Amino acid sequence: MVGGHRGRRPTRRGARRDARVSGASGPVLVDCAGAQMGGALRFLTELDGFLAPRPGAGVRLIGRGRRVAPSWLARRERLGRYRRTVALNNVGYLATRGERWVLLRNALHFLTPAEVRALPRGLPADIARAAPVVRLLARRADVVVVPASSMAERVRTALPRLGDRLVVRPHPLSPQPARPGEDERVRGAILCPVLFASFKPMGRLLRLADTAAAMVAQQTGASVSIVVTATDEEAREQGLAACRSLRFVGRLTPDALRGHQRRAGALLYPTTAESFGYPLAEARLAGVPVIARGTGHNAEVAGPVLVPYRDESADDLAAAMHAALTLTPQPEPGNPFDPVDYFTWLLDAKEPAL
Repeated sequence: MVGGHRGRRPTRRGARRDARVSGASGPVLVDCAGAQMGGALRFLTELDGFLAPRPGAGVRLIGRGRRVAPSWLARRERLGRYRRTVALNNVGYLATRGERWVLLRNALHFLTPAEVRALPRGLPADIARAAPVVRLLARRADVVVVPASSMAERVRTALPRLGDRLVVRPHPLSPQPARPGEDERVRGAILCPVLFASFKPMGRLLRLADTAAAMVAQQTGASVSIVVTATDEEAREQGLAACRSLRFVGRLTPDALRGHQRRAGALLYPTTAESFGYPLAEARLAGVPVIARGTGHNAEVAGPVLVPYRDESADDLAAAMHAALTLTPQPEPGNPFDPVDYFTWLLDAKEPAL
């Protein structure tokens, strides 16, 4: 379940290391290199929002705007001694003194051999090079944080000895207040907020979605339109240019994407290998039904707004679309992705004085 593993004490090994550096004070060192787009950028935005009113939180943030390159990884190891180091970008610290924490948030680093063989163009070269490094440095960590139970299982399968150091905590997310004129949902409007990539079979999935949308429109007499966050060029490359129900709006800024989210009657999220999936969480907080595969992962993150389909077929997708477009989810009593709770735990942060 989301938030099932709450904050925990460091392991004995971490405690011993902490004892060796007792007296090490100063800030918690946080590496945010690589947060350029997608979920990584969304996470960093939440972190900035948490730190803004807490200038005395005892956190030193490094790596903003940088790539996770070997030169950067070597440079960050020479920054001194800290009571805790936190790598937000999958690549844990190697030698910096203190308690080492790492977030593992890329499922591609932990795919099974069968999953790799099923990828349309194989595992991307940069991921293939990075995966052994990510796994090696994860073994050095005192605490390994993953955003969902499915990611914990991936890590545990690949690195069984990390079992007692794994903590499942869903990524942080703040509810977005509606702006005037942007909170009226269009029932037939479906948003598909995905980033196209060589390892995602988006062409086949979205052709099925286009057929399903036409089926729902014929059954109900209402227009169904799917807004996809991909470019026209990406659509042509995937053989989607002739799809009538799909509208391609390109890569959107966070503000532009939120506008589409507020107007959508439902969300379509057809990806299969996710460590978390911020669109699922955003839809949950906004009370927007999510059309996605009926997996344990999607149920964990999307919770009560999930409208699942079992098979990747036009019939199943059409049934889920129809159900989602007529569903009004009930609000939840709290925020399962509360950023204050998350970052206070992750960063051992001090609260601002009242």
